Amino acid sequence: MNLQKLRLGQLKPADGATTLGDVYYPQTVLLTPFEGTNGSTSISDLSTRNHSSTFSGSSLSISTSQSKFGSSSLFHNNQSSTTDHVSLGSNSDFLINQNTEYTLEFWYRALDTTANIPFLGYGTYSSAIQFQMYATGDGAVIFKQGSGSWGWGSITITGGTLTVDTWKHIAVVRNAGTLTVYVDGTSVGSASTANWGGSTGTLRIGTYFGNSRVGYFYMDDLRITKGIARYTGNFTPPTTAHLTSSGDANKQIVVNSDADGVAIGTGGINQARVAKAWVRFDQTGSQSIDSSYNISSVTDTNTGISTLNFSTAMSDANYSVVATGGSTNARYYASTWSIGTSSFQVRNFSVYNGSSLGEHYIDRADCSAIVFGN
Repeated sequence: MNLQKLRLGQLKPADGATTLGDVYYPQTVLLTPFEGTNGSTSISDLSTRNHSSTFSGSSLSISTSQSKFGSSSLFHNNQSSTTDHVSLGSNSDFLINQNTEYTLEFWYRALDTTANIPFLGYGTYSSAIQFQMYATGDGAVIFKQGSGSWGWGSITITGGTLTVDTWKHIAVVRNAGTLTVYVDGTSVGSASTANWGGSTGTLRIGTYFGNSRVGYFYMDDLRITKGIARYTGNFTPPTTAHLTSSGDANKQIVVNSDADGVAIGTGGINQARVAKAWVRFDQTGSQSIDSSYNISSVTDTNTGISTLNFSTAMSDANYSVVATGGSTNARYYASTWSIGTSSFQVRNFSVYNGSSLGEHYIDRADCSAIVFGN
């Protein structure tokens, strides 16, 4: 057999053309580029979730006067107090919770830096506040988290500098238990997410939970990624619009039958014989994920029992899960339970607790699980 070194030029997709994509697109739960005709009051969610939106009032619309990318952006044109806003609905996709990596990002163009101007918030006015982001009267960005009602201050991060008529990239990232706010790729502050608040409400653009406030800005390319911390340190902001598909990402690469190159398969992440999800997590204390693929969060169901939630649901429940309980001690075992399309359980227990035989559930560190299926 005559073996030759594979050259870069021999790499080719099955259909002869490549498609640039975002490897984390399957975990993208909101993607609104604000593209449309001037004055329109309709926006599209280009993520797989396809969330609907509702414009309330007449102050917000699509504008072709300014855009960071593409040909338009969202314009909030009200320099007096108003309740006008865009609602993106109530959905757990928007929730930042303690045990899930999370990235919220968008471009913001200030038209006024002398007033407190809310630009994004999730929750319900006076009863279930989750988080609120707004520009302060001195031109800074502030992120506040509530504790269910009016308990502001459990998390408060302030920093950065907004400039009139200048696009700024703003990102909020939860990574390994720490929430960080970035402005133009530079961290302006961090806080622990151990103390987290409300869990219900509505995601709104341009209002203080539906209450009256000033709104005067442009916004572009809003994206939320659930289960992934896209930025784990200072970074260079995106230089192009967010990609709207996986493209060739997550596809198989196989050698051509004539051995003259490789081909990129077309099956995406749901190919047989490859892992559909994996996770390493800790059951002790406040349960948390150390690292994962296609697992968005872990829920503390009971002592020794964790519910692992998929980022992208399985097509059916006929898949296989292999789990370990993070111990080499022969007395401890891990089993799987409650297998479903959106989640499954890992249960850790011992058969002998030092005094009696039985099924004794116990929280373990360094737990792992891997999922295979079609």
